[in-house]
Amino acid sequence: MKPDETAKLLAQMLEIFSPSGHEENLTHFLRDKLVELGFKNVRLDKVGNALGEVGKGSPTVLLCGHMDTVPGRLPVKIESGRIYGRGAVDAKSSLAAMITASSKFIGQEMSGRIIVACVVDEEGKGRGIRQLVQDKLGVDYAVFGEPSGINSITIGYKGRLLVKVLCETEPGHVGAPSGFNNAIEKAYGLWSKIEAWASEEKKPSRSMFYSTTACLTGIRGGEASNVIPSKCTLRIDVRLPPGVNCQKAVEQLNAIIQQFKLRNPGIGIKIWIEDKVEPFIANKDSMLVKALTQAIEETVKGPVKLLRKTGTGDMNIFATKTKVPAVTYGPGNSKLSHTLNEFIEIKDYLASIEVYRRAVTKLLAIG
Repeated sequence: MKPDETAKLLAQMLEIFSPSGHEENLTHFLRDKLVELGFKNVRLDKVGNALGEVGKGSPTVLLCGHMDTVPGRLPVKIESGRIYGRGAVDAKSSLAAMITASSKFIGQEMSGRIIVACVVDEEGKGRGIRQLVQDKLGVDYAVFGEPSGINSITIGYKGRLLVKVLCETEPGHVGAPSGFNNAIEKAYGLWSKIEAWASEEKKPSRSMFYSTTACLTGIRGGEASNVIPSKCTLRIDVRLPPGVNCQKAVEQLNAIIQQFKLRNPGIGIKIWIEDKVEPFIANKDSMLVKALTQAIEETVKGPVKLLRKTGTGDMNIFATKTKVPAVTYGPGNSKLSHTLNEFIEIKDYLASIEVYRRAVTKLLAIG
């Protein structure tokens, strides 16, 4: 596709509203686009991922981007060398670039195969990427599309636990608060213990990436203005560095809860782990990192940075489950993700297409 056509593809994708759980319209648009461009074995899987292939045999390179966004519509516009819209950075530009780069191999003699996967629910609980893991695609390398910046490669993400805690006490009259346990107060006391645990795990000599962090994202309790609260629910997001797996973190949380219950008799506490993603860091000396580094150096010049981010992505789930070498790369400033001023520089978007193309060429040549 020509530059103006690639910009048009991204603009069309941005015009299609696709928050997590509502990707159907974009799913069908991308399936039809893959067919139109000449991809082979184009299909939709049972969760709504759209996939297409170029070439055959091995090695096989997976280019995977997500089509869903956070909620909220933004007007799509092209001005001053930028494309604005929800998902322009996170991460429809990466996905559009992957589709375009892969299409350049159609009709060419090539050794190996490219699979482009347009996945759902990355901003949710990862139904799309978990389906790819279950389907066992048989790939040798995987590149995930997220905004790393045109000169950077993300080689590591922290893990995550989404935790729900329910504290229960006996209700009572607010006129006699000293005679009863207040579920909200006790729940917040428990949160303070969890926060202290995370703070202890954060050593002064360590960066945020190599530290455990906990964030209280929700607290809800109380039945009526004249009743001492008997129920309170906490929602907590725990981020885990490499070396701290989900099982270890859950064991530590359970230990904190048990100690709290011993010191606070008469309180019922239940815990649910609503989602868990293991931390992941790639081998910076792998062939995949080297190929992508060379592709960036050849395309945009300048030094290449290897990033370790405190967020979590589909790369974690896929790489830890399949053991396939994986990295994350894509155009855009991640600080614009989920904001009301989300945009991508068109020149960076076009450059990323060439980076993907060169990186895939190098990886296929290895085979």
